[in-house]
Amino acid sequence: MVALALVLPAVEVCRDWAFVDRNTGSRKGHRDWFLGWRTGSWYQESVIEAFMRSNYPAEFRQDWVSYAGTGRNIFGRATLHGHDRPGPILLLKPEVIADYCSSAGEMEKRRLYEVFASGDGEKIRDLAIHITETVMMAEPDKTEPVSNLWRTANPSKPRRSRLPGRRRN
Repeated sequence: MVALALVLPAVEVCRDWAFVDRNTGSRKGHRDWFLGWRTGSWYQESVIEAFMRSNYPAEFRQDWVSYAGTGRNIFGRATLHGHDRPGPILLLKPEVIADYCSSAGEMEKRRLYEVFASGDGEKIRDLAIHITETVMMAEPDKTEPVSNLWRTANPSKPRRSRLPGRRRN
C-alpha cells in the first residue's frame, strides 16, 4: 500500500494539449487520457481564419504548433510540461486580433495572413506590437492592462486570481 501511495503521484493519467495556428492565431486544445480517450476539445477560430476560409479557400493553410502540453497525475497535479515554440503569434489573443480586424479592410486582413504565414519572426513580432498598440489606442479607457492582452488564450486553464488579503509588491 505504501508503494502504491509513492507511485500514484508520479503516474501520468492524462495530458492537456493546446495549439496555436501560426498563420491565423486560431487556438484549439483537448485532453488525452492514458487509455486513449480524448475529452474537453475546444476550438477558437480567429477572424483571420474565417476571412481566409471564406475569401481565399484555395490559398488558406494552417500551421498548428503546440504551446502547452501538461501531463497530470491522478490528483490533477502537473507531472510534465512540454510544448513547441510557436513564435510571436502566440502573444496575440484572438480577441485582440478581432478588435484590430473590426476596422481593417479586406486588403489589411489578407496582409495579416501573409505576414503571419511568412514565418519571419521579426516581421510577425513588429506586426503583433502594431496590432496591440492600435487596439490600445482605439480604447484608451480599456481597464485590461497590456500584459493581459499578451497572455496566451487557453480556455482549459483558468486564470489564477490572487488570494484575498494578499498584495503584490
